[in-house]
Amino acid sequence: MAALDAVETELTEATDQARALVESTDGRLFTVRPNPQSWSAAECLAHLSISTDLFLPVLREAIADARRHNIAAKGEPSMDFLGGILRWFLEPPIRKRVKTTAPFVPKSTRAKAEAFGEFSALQAKLLDLLRAARGLDLKKIKVVSPFDTRVRYNLYSAFRIVAAHQRRHLWQAARAVESIRKPMDRDGVARGAASTSSANTARR
Repeated sequence: MAALDAVETELTEATDQARALVESTDGRLFTVRPNPQSWSAAECLAHLSISTDLFLPVLREAIADARRHNIAAKGEPSMDFLGGILRWFLEPPIRKRVKTTAPFVPKSTRAKAEAFGEFSALQAKLLDLLRAARGLDLKKIKVVSPFDTRVRYNLYSAFRIVAAHQRRHLWQAARAVESIRKPMDRDGVARGAASTSSANTARR
């Protein structure tokens, strides 16, 4: 199914994006908050891991139930109305910030390699579930959001929402790193210029 291939690509790209951010960022920059009200890159990645870990059993149970009831696919899956709205809202750049509920708030920050290792392992589990969902009618299978039990959407929407949520916080993580890195780069340039000026003065 082309629709599920697209989701698989989105999840794979999120893993690649997280890896690139980790590999290009100094360990200290990765764990520093740009301001007291915003998460560090490490916290963004930890939040995604927490979210995926809580989403996995919801997806797994829905897929298993659909297999038991032989809910076979009929054409390409599509998102329902609520799923489409949530996905649009989650896409970066962030349009509106919302308060994260306690179960999804990172309790601590980890070293970047450990944080990425956890995220990557959970991504592999997500991809396994996505592949297990092939052949099922993802439009008919409903799941309850682990973020809010009052919210329900179809299984295809759930996978698209997860991918959009990852893009949102990876974008936030990259912004957090850049907002810290730029002032440091300016300071470095200023110090370098001052050193050059002093050396030239000494020579003159």
